[in-house]
Amino acid sequence: MQLKKALTQLNGLQFMIENLDLKSAMGKRFLVETPWFVSKKVIETELNLIEKTLENLETKSAFISKIQTRLSQLRDISGSIKNIGNKLILDDIQLFEVKHFAMVVQEIIKLQKEHQLQLIEISGLEEVVKILDPDKTNIPSFYIYDSYSEELSIIRKELKIHKSKKFISEEEGNKELDLLFLQSEKLESTIREQLCNQLVKYHKNLEKAFESVAHLDVIIAKAIQAKQLGLSKPSIAKGLTIYKKMFNPQIKEHLQLQQKEYQSIDIQLYKSLCFITGANMAGKTVLLKTVALCQYLFQFGFYIPAENAEICLVDKLLLLVGDLQSEENGLSSFASEMLKVNEMVAEVLKNDNVFVLIDELARTTNPIEGKAIVNAVATIFNENNVRSLITTHYSGLNAQCRKLRVKGLLDSISTKNINAKNVNDFIDYSLVEDNVGDAPQEALRICELLGIHEEIVNKAQIELKK
Repeated sequence: MQLKKALTQLNGLQFMIENLDLKSAMGKRFLVETPWFVSKKVIETELNLIEKTLENLETKSAFISKIQTRLSQLRDISGSIKNIGNKLILDDIQLFEVKHFAMVVQEIIKLQKEHQLQLIEISGLEEVVKILDPDKTNIPSFYIYDSYSEELSIIRKELKIHKSKKFISEEEGNKELDLLFLQSEKLESTIREQLCNQLVKYHKNLEKAFESVAHLDVIIAKAIQAKQLGLSKPSIAKGLTIYKKMFNPQIKEHLQLQQKEYQSIDIQLYKSLCFITGANMAGKTVLLKTVALCQYLFQFGFYIPAENAEICLVDKLLLLVGDLQSEENGLSSFASEMLKVNEMVAEVLKNDNVFVLIDELARTTNPIEGKAIVNAVATIFNENNVRSLITTHYSGLNAQCRKLRVKGLLDSISTKNINAKNVNDFIDYSLVEDNVGDAPQEALRICELLGIHEEIVNKAQIELKK
């Protein structure tokens, strides 16, 4: 899986990517084509590069700024590089782009040497510059220089002289001019072909330099984002994933704009099933999405939103969150959800290193059957030792697994000064172990706090006592 596919599965991940300060189109392409990392070595290398860049953001800010300025000058020339590899003839615009790219790459290499800080090793393109800038003008434009061919130089001089001559007849003058132009164009075409043939030798160097410079853009952007959002470098764990003071960057930013505090969460996840229970508005969905976000960021080589984290590598992350109703196929939310769950179970049965996250499983059907479905899925996950997290508001689940509960509404609060805009300020989002697994019955209390009509609350309480 590539990052661009994961972006369609989680809004929080889109928020993180949209807030990256990427400077080049090639950097953006490199980023969205980032694969799901399953190698410990690859992830550690990526995280170490971010760490190295972070260490120099303040002490060598001018250097980083200069690098980013050069990166912003680059175009995505992957098509031209591919054409060189296929031994095709480039036109003048493409040759200009290759020349400009090579010159900027050389400037970045020079900057790294001058500041004695090599963030990423980049293949040198000195020979490419020599081929496309034979007169050493150091001007980022392309031209078939006279120095490429003595014959071409002579013809161009004749053209210049010819234009200043006076002919007995205009027809005679035009005929000679057209002949010289034809000779000039033929020679230029031959030279262009020769230049492209010379560039074939440096095709691999161009490819490597392109990838390295794009990667450099991504690494700097990741480091800047880590500093701005207060992200941390996660370590690779075995068996137990641990988050301390985990937070959701998008929601935290939203709350800060309202001058509100975000309550971070501590959670430990074993290679087994864990239920998260809690009343509506208790933050179960946000918690599940944040855990998914952290796993995505970790295995795409980012710092993560937590004060500290130890995360286990997984081969796949299977996420089910939100309304899956399919108008196109005429399927209900429940039908679409169960088809997705069926795919997850099939994946679980053939791969023992997946991470499954499901929000409010079977919530769109009747509670009796819904609870039975949750227990059935949980039993399958338990039998296969699947690392999984399921949020639910069902009580009395009989699956033998770990159960955590969001604390919910504070015991000491009253209806005074509480309304729909600030009720979240009176919810404790921290998790507690809950071996009973009974979801807290706080719906009516929330109705009272929100000022819902007294008759609705009273009649509901009578029904509840029955």
